[in-house]
Amino acid sequence: MGKEQNLGTRPCWWWTKIQMGNPNFIIILFFLISTALSLKAAPDAAKPVEALPMRYRMIDVTPDLWCDPARQDEVKALTDRLAASGFNAISIGSYKFIPIYFVDYSQTKYPEAQEYSSETVAQNVKTLRENIRYAKSKGIKWFVARTQSFYAPYNFWKVHQAELNPDGIFNTLLAKAHQSDIYSNTLAGKDNIIPQQQWSNPCWRQFFLDSTRLTLDALPELDGFMNAYAEAAWTYDTNKLKENHWNHGPDYWDIGNWEDFVDYPQTEDCFVDYADSLYQMLKEKRGDTMFFGLRDWYITPQMLKRLQIPPQQLVISIKYAGYDQPLINYPPWGKSLLDDGYSVMMDIHEFTAEHPHPIYWYNHDIITETFSNIIAARFAGVVYDGFPTRKPASKDPIALLTDEAVVQALDGKNFTDAKAVKFLKPYYRDGARDLLLSLTKVGIAQEALIKLCPAWFWQGDGLTPGGPQTLKFWQLVDNPDAPPGMAFVRQDVIGVPEYAAKVVAGHAALQKALQEWKREGKKTPYDVIDLMLGSADDAVKAMVAARKKAPANAPFIQDLVASSVIHKEMVLRDVAFIKAGLAYFESGGQYDGRYDNSRELKPTGMDKKDECMKELSAILVHDLILKKLCLEYAPRRPTTREKPGYTHYREIAAVLGKQLDIPAMDTNELTAMTQIITTPAK
Repeated sequence: MGKEQNLGTRPCWWWTKIQMGNPNFIIILFFLISTALSLKAAPDAAKPVEALPMRYRMIDVTPDLWCDPARQDEVKALTDRLAASGFNAISIGSYKFIPIYFVDYSQTKYPEAQEYSSETVAQNVKTLRENIRYAKSKGIKWFVARTQSFYAPYNFWKVHQAELNPDGIFNTLLAKAHQSDIYSNTLAGKDNIIPQQQWSNPCWRQFFLDSTRLTLDALPELDGFMNAYAEAAWTYDTNKLKENHWNHGPDYWDIGNWEDFVDYPQTEDCFVDYADSLYQMLKEKRGDTMFFGLRDWYITPQMLKRLQIPPQQLVISIKYAGYDQPLINYPPWGKSLLDDGYSVMMDIHEFTAEHPHPIYWYNHDIITETFSNIIAARFAGVVYDGFPTRKPASKDPIALLTDEAVVQALDGKNFTDAKAVKFLKPYYRDGARDLLLSLTKVGIAQEALIKLCPAWFWQGDGLTPGGPQTLKFWQLVDNPDAPPGMAFVRQDVIGVPEYAAKVVAGHAALQKALQEWKREGKKTPYDVIDLMLGSADDAVKAMVAARKKAPANAPFIQDLVASSVIHKEMVLRDVAFIKAGLAYFESGGQYDGRYDNSRELKPTGMDKKDECMKELSAILVHDLILKKLCLEYAPRRPTTREKPGYTHYREIAAVLGKQLDIPAMDTNELTAMTQIITTPAK
């Protein structure tokens, strides 16, 4: 595992622009050097640092629990546990449009915006206020709402078509753009909000601000917001929309080039006015107790410098290091914002991380090192999405174990494997040690894969780079727009394109590179493959052994066995993906589906097209089995995220001058995997 932050030296587009004469060259150069030095100073993460006082130790909670009058005893028990664990802040959400739950619009100048009855709204307000007051009586200092922007209540949107959607100019966009599923669900009566509202529209802007003010009035105990100016928060060029000249060619989402209509400069202008307006409202309503937080999606340092908000009064939440993946290192731009004077928090999921969900994993080294790095950097705090309340997760020993490890890590303590075994003993008896070994091995394999797939991580969007969804070649490439490179993800691993380039350069160049990498303690993609395969095998063996030793009625035991088997199949698929990528780049492939659209093969003197096709076919074989296993046995989420078309792999094959056919299911392997899951312990 990586022991320190590493900025790397890979040049990117903005560095080239600086060298070409940007007047801020000296300032930016000093900024990057100082950041690199500060990150290099991170302590050895294997030795937990002394805990530093974090201003914010925030926990995410779900609205359905905190607004349910029948579950207030459950809220009190959870609050007591959170306070005893050292948390001092609570974030409730996420809400797409929070006012509709707490504002009785029938008593305002916007009666058309009412989505819920006055009785329901009154009950929501009463229950949440009582729960907030109890939390604050137990030492919770801040209670904030986690919200996103911009979503209009459906009833309001219908009435105000003339202002919000004149002549239906947004209809095509709403049907094609990001979160079009929300739009279609609302039209079908399955939801009640419309995304992609425009801050540049005076009608919407005033309604949003008035509604937010009414929410603060209805919930005087609410200290502020953790807002995400993201997802559907772009400002669009309405003149282009009026022309309705859509390019129906495929883009990344295969839904048309809706992104061509985004007005990025105006989006930035809208963000600045939005943030400043909310800050002024909170300052007026809450004074010194206010909390104004923003997620870092789509936010750049240049945009932040335009704000009227004092940096120390703006909390920026960054969703990295254990949010969507087992990644121990925070991103260097988070530390840069911290050094610029902003209060920066790290958003952490761990057990509920999008990757490798729904696979069960736990690794105390990963958890300890993650928080050790955050503490050492002196971030303002963390936002932790743990302490699950929904059944059966609330009774899941692995979720509870993760919470315990996180609480210890927040205090700079190492929750050792010996302590974890002791924690698991009441549930799994003699199987506890083997079970822990299996979970640890899964964590090792997935952390290794993450290091090879850094491209998701730039610009505050740590989306799932693995898990049950199929991987794409662009994920193996460093995002060219990501300053200062993706070395904080790669850590001690050599990327697939970099390794392939050395192979193409010839035997001597490869051998020299191998010697250098060995001296530096870096793993090649083949080392990662061996690590993943070995860890996956060990994880299955250990979990099967745990099932034999554990009580027959041990909680979630079949789910845990199924998880280890599904994980192995996922690793077999992902190993085939890595090998296909190596063969593709060594054959001169350039097209990756996102960053490079050149479909020509560079002359490399090597022809591994057949090898690439063999591995592409293997990806599909394992993916078909994986989908079947997930559907039948996956804990927590019984489906994979991808449609079965495999468009990306077909495009890669076409670049190679080949055709990729979907193979038949390998029934022998499926049967073998199924038997491991379903055969009871003797």
